[in-house]
Amino acid sequence: MRILSLPIESDLLEVHNSLWSGEEKVFFNGSLASSGCSLFGRTHYFTVDAADGGGVDRYRVEIGMSWYGGCTVDVFRNDRCLLASCRTPLTRVDPSLQPHMDAKPYHLSRDKSRPTELDDEFFV
Repeated sequence: MRILSLPIESDLLEVHNSLWSGEEKVFFNGSLASSGCSLFGRTHYFTVDAADGGGVDRYRVEIGMSWYGGCTVDVFRNDRCLLASCRTPLTRVDPSLQPHMDAKPYHLSRDKSRPTELDDEFFV
C-alpha cells in the first residue's frame, strides 16, 4: 500500500509499505530504488543523478512506527530534511507564535537583517 507520495521539484518519491508482511519499497520516478522487510521500520539509502546534471544526490528514507502504531516516514536528500515525521526532532517554530503566547500576527521576513514586526495589514 502506498503510504507516501512526495513531489521533489520535478521528481516523485513514493513509499509503499505492507503492515502485514513488513515489506517496504521506495520508488523514485516509478523505478524501484530500495526495498526490504521489517516489522518496525528500517532506513533505505539510494543515490540519483542530480537534476541539474552536476553530481549525485544521496537520499535517505527512514520508515518507522510511531508510539500510537502508525507508520512514519522521514525523507532526507544530501542530509537535508525534506519531510519530517513526529519522530524527527526538527522544528523552526517560534515559541512566541504559539497559541498560549501572544497571538498577534507578525510579518516574518526571510532577510534576517530586518526585524520581525507586527503585520498591520492583517488588522484591516
